[in-house]
Amino acid sequence: PLGAPPTNEELSAYSETELLYKSNLFRLSTAELIKEVVPPQSSQLEVAVRALRGEILSLPPAELSWEDRGIGKLPLVSHAELSGLRLANHKVSLPWAPPEHVELVGSYLLRTVVRPSLDVDVAVRIPRACLLSKDYLDHRYVDKRQLYLAHLGAQLAKPSAATAATAA
Repeated sequence: PLGAPPTNEELSAYSETELLYKSNLFRLSTAELIKEVVPPQSSQLEVAVRALRGEILSLPPAELSWEDRGIGKLPLVSHAELSGLRLANHKVSLPWAPPEHVELVGSYLLRTVVRPSLDVDVAVRIPRACLLSKDYLDHRYVDKRQLYLAHLGAQLAKPSAATAATAA
């Protein structure tokens, strides 16, 4: 009501404005700007991220191999998506298995992502069964990580049975 004394919350907001912003107009414009750039909570995006996690964890195991055949020749590969890779070692093999963990990381998780682009960062952990204890030598870990991620990306790019069923 008009003429009523200010509440404690209003007094603290006034003193905060005076101390931090030096101007009520600056505080209002800052508040409006924050409303414009902070994305709303999206349940559709949450559902899509959960579906992606389920899809990644349900991928079948595979045996991957990549072998360099010399200058000017394409490498000998077990899966077509691996042919574009350039690895440090001449021959790399990897028993591919679904990741141990699939986790959200980055700005979306912290709710600090800014519009207009909504980027969601996902971290996957390669299972220990895919790596050997000496893979840190001669760039073998880096090569295996490239094989792992190339296969994961190719599998996710394929239309799955779930999307084929919903499209029909």
